Amino acid sequence: MLPDQLFRLDGKVAVITGSTRGIGLAAARLMAMAGARLVISSRKPESCESVRAELAAGGFEVIAVPCHVGRDEDRRRLIDETMRVYGQIDVLIANAAVNPVFTPLQNLGEDVWEKVLETNLTSPWRLAQMALPLIADRPAGGSMILVSSIASLVGVPNSGAYAISKAAENHLARQLALEWGPRNVRINVVAPGTTRTDMIRSRIAAPGALERDTASTALRRIAEATDVAAPILFLASEAARHITGQVLIVDGGQTLSGGLH
Repeated sequence: MLPDQLFRLDGKVAVITGSTRGIGLAAARLMAMAGARLVISSRKPESCESVRAELAAGGFEVIAVPCHVGRDEDRRRLIDETMRVYGQIDVLIANAAVNPVFTPLQNLGEDVWEKVLETNLTSPWRLAQMALPLIADRPAGGSMILVSSIASLVGVPNSGAYAISKAAENHLARQLALEWGPRNVRINVVAPGTTRTDMIRSRIAAPGALERDTASTALRRIAEATDVAAPILFLASEAARHITGQVLIVDGGQTLSGGLH
């Protein structure tokens, strides 16, 4: 196989949650250019349709299936509709996540805790239960990529529930990799550092926050969404066919000096 072919996804179907903005949207664009047929998904139908129309206008094959990943009936509809239209799933990217409040665990409400765990941990587990048997049925197997965070690796002030959910997500991937490896399904994690997305807008808007993150990162810049999307494409491709159960840190060296502040 030629080097450029290693990163192609021709004939593959990729389902991407949270793919109407940020890292998910960047991953969708890259995977479309690599030849994948896409399923765009997020909570808002109008956002899904907007991204679908953009990609379709570029000549890419894409459908939109709105999905609130915190609801099991929506998760089931996402998988069922993908199978109805395409008849296969080769790649599942669990990107949708929430971090609704920035507060110490001592002050965190139980409702917020449950929302974070349902969206960030239960959702990828349930999607895995639904999709991995279908991926395993593909002749060449396939892959699942979970989008975690370096918050899963270090203590993070005022984001405890999010960090805990992401740490658990890392181990969910390891467990799934062990269980599904014999059926040629690879499960990996991408753990970004500070990335310019809507999720962190309020945090980096605080006085001095962006400067601190930049100064504590070896490359002296925070990531753009495409910086994280490219490793996702790599893990979905044949170039990563012997990689499973791993957490790929994509942080510009941010954790080298202790991580998030």
